[in-house]
Amino acid sequence: MFVIAEAGSNWRAGSAVRDLKRAFALVDAAAEAGADAVKFQTYRADTVYVSNAGVSGYLSKSGISKPITELFKNLEMPYEMVPKLAARCRKRRIAFMTTPFSEADFRAVDPYVRVHKIASYEITHPALLRLAARSRKPTILSTGASTLDDIDWAVAEFRRHGGKNLSLMQCTAKYPAPFEALNLSAIPTLLTRYRVPVGLSDHSLDPLVAPAVAVALGATLIEKHFTLDRSLPGPDHAFAVTCRELSILVHAVHAASSALGTGKKEVLPEEKELHAYAQRAVQAIRTIRRGDTLREGDNVAVLRPGSRTKGMHPRFLSRAEGKRAKRAIALGDGLKAGDF
Repeated sequence: MFVIAEAGSNWRAGSAVRDLKRAFALVDAAAEAGADAVKFQTYRADTVYVSNAGVSGYLSKSGISKPITELFKNLEMPYEMVPKLAARCRKRRIAFMTTPFSEADFRAVDPYVRVHKIASYEITHPALLRLAARSRKPTILSTGASTLDDIDWAVAEFRRHGGKNLSLMQCTAKYPAPFEALNLSAIPTLLTRYRVPVGLSDHSLDPLVAPAVAVALGATLIEKHFTLDRSLPGPDHAFAVTCRELSILVHAVHAASSALGTGKKEVLPEEKELHAYAQRAVQAIRTIRRGDTLREGDNVAVLRPGSRTKGMHPRFLSRAEGKRAKRAIALGDGLKAGDF
């Protein structure tokens, strides 16, 4: 199980000094929560949207009415910040990740990450897919607002250029995403169709439900936006989980993953005591002497053995009915297959 704490643009505080301080605090919080990686975003506004892209509808509803290009310009991560964040992550023993959005972004972040992440809306970006493939590094591709045709093409493009280690993320491109729009049943679809690890990039407000269900459906990666304070200004704070919720999420998904087990139905080591103590078997209900005729209800019955020797499975009781005991059996002890 691999949990990515998505810092997104939540590092932005208003000045270079404050930005770095908040970004470091996010790294520290993710490490303390037990996440495996903390992820940022590295982009330049003029290489993401067309210059007259306008205002985002979903952001307008949350009170952010600036043109998207202006908003992105304000949230650009300076390239010189990337190695500082990577160093902080090394110090805190958490993997550093940051999503690039252009070829220049990719080249700026590639020396500092071990795993690349490609955002949902970049699934149709050939240059990014090629660069990720040629890096030979594990790559995670989100699939929000995409079709199977989109994913088919992106996976093929990645592999065509030498990419080997690819994971996909089920994702719903809505911020926040309601439960009914999460479509978690797509996780088994992606697993079956592409035969690669699949995870969930979760934009719902709840810290537990979707990640736990995703794990039950086969997800091995979970990504979740988090923030130091949900009331801070910026596009990614309002739908992010708090640091405390992130910690709860990390514990929950690891517990859910552990609870899945092997899938093999057998008596587990943890069950052996009660398997012997409480599962019904054929037990002596009075002292049986050698040569006694065995009869259900007279000297044997189907009972729980407790601390006595456990007998044979009751499905074999009919074989013993009317037969003579070959040995003495104490009250409470089990009748074995070779005892008659």
